[in-house]
Amino acid sequence: MDKKSLSKYWKVFTKYMEYFLFYAFIGWVYESVWCCMIYHHRGFINRGFLFGPWLPIYGIGFFIILGIFALLKVKKPVLVFLVGMTVATLAELIASYIIEATVGKPLWDYTGYFMNFDGRIALEPSLMFGFLIWLAICIIQPLLVKFQEKFKDNKIHEVIFTIITILFFVDLISRIWLGSNMK
Repeated sequence: MDKKSLSKYWKVFTKYMEYFLFYAFIGWVYESVWCCMIYHHRGFINRGFLFGPWLPIYGIGFFIILGIFALLKVKKPVLVFLVGMTVATLAELIASYIIEATVGKPLWDYTGYFMNFDGRIALEPSLMFGFLIWLAICIIQPLLVKFQEKFKDNKIHEVIFTIITILFFVDLISRIWLGSNMK
């Protein structure tokens, strides 16, 4: 493979890996800071299974949402909110059964929430996910694309991206090697 082709693949990898890392970080902030410290007043809890400040499920979830929206050609903000809320709620419901079957216990319980179903999903978290997806698709993602375009050839940006990506993969491999931190 020639240098030009390698550079092209690196730029594509960088673009999508930055999306993944950014949304994994935002998911970690949402879970660890908003949910634990602000909403539930429990103090700081690292809600991720990795050591670092990232929850990969949010990075993966972003790509799934992006793909669904591309297939459905959803662009209107109200539809982004409604479709995002519906998809996230269904994903959370399905994930709750999978997690309980594999881990042996649920990792969340919405029993006390208004309009909950078996403690697995509820109206309030569904609305929050709809809002967060709307925020990501309508506001953050266009800004992230502009940021990437502005700094695509910046060496400092490349170095920072490379360091963060290496840290993420070291964290992932370490956690696989050391086992889960979930109690």
